[in-house]
Amino acid sequence: MKPNIKNGFYSLGKMLAALVGAFCYAFGINMFISGLGLYSGGIMGLSQLIGNLLQNVAGLPKYNIAGVIYYIINIPIFIMAYRSIGKKFILRTLICVTAISVFTVLIPTPAVPIVEEKTVNCLIGGFISGFGIGLTLRMGGSCGGTDIIGLYCIKRDFRVSVGNINLAVNIVLYALCMIFFNVETAIYSVIFAVMSSIALDHTYSQSINAEATVITKRHGREIAEAVNNRLVRGVTSWEGKGAYTDENTQILCIILSKYELTALRNMIREIDPHAFVIVKEGVKIEGNYLKKLG
Repeated sequence: MKPNIKNGFYSLGKMLAALVGAFCYAFGINMFISGLGLYSGGIMGLSQLIGNLLQNVAGLPKYNIAGVIYYIINIPIFIMAYRSIGKKFILRTLICVTAISVFTVLIPTPAVPIVEEKTVNCLIGGFISGFGIGLTLRMGGSCGGTDIIGLYCIKRDFRVSVGNINLAVNIVLYALCMIFFNVETAIYSVIFAVMSSIALDHTYSQSINAEATVITKRHGREIAEAVNNRLVRGVTSWEGKGAYTDENTQILCIILSKYELTALRNMIREIDPHAFVIVKEGVKIEGNYLKKLG
């Protein structure tokens, strides 16, 4: 199979897996907490709150409009971040956000809770939704909202993390839940959000970094250019010599996230199947290092 065709199937597979994650995210929310009047975290939780307030105050029909509101809120966020964040990432995220909005509208909310106990609903729904977000991030997309805002702030060097922004949004959201509804609603919503975060961390961790050392005899420049252009990562290179063969070699050092390693390995096999690759995971990095969401 030709390399470009193989890469095309690989990218398509990642996109399909990201869409599965988007479905899981919407499924966990609609099937387990929406029917209980609870709220997920972040922009989706804010969308649910606005939707319920519009239905209760303005008398709109009882229809799940959270997905539509979620999409509308994300539009100005995309416009703000478009020039600062990679176009490929924005495109994948736009597809995922569209899918989440559609799934949130189409997946029915049960009239009777699937599980009678509220806490169990929160735990199951949180696990499914958190897994969905993690899978989407792992496949190089995101669920939009605070993820995009956080990455935009990192690019702009505002010294604010994605986690801090998400925490701030959730504090405001659950405070509004207590004001407009009751403390019980806020508490169960927090249980859902905590379980979702735990599942997300187990599926995807943004902080897992890796160091890859590539030793190649003739293709150092091609590999470095591919890493620069396709992974948008820097490469440090130097000349070496094999102690046994006495042949000149090129040594490349690349710092990247754990979930970029598969793409790097495929890239190296495509350019130089005989290259020698050493990978160290969990390395600590300080200084000018680009943190990515996927």
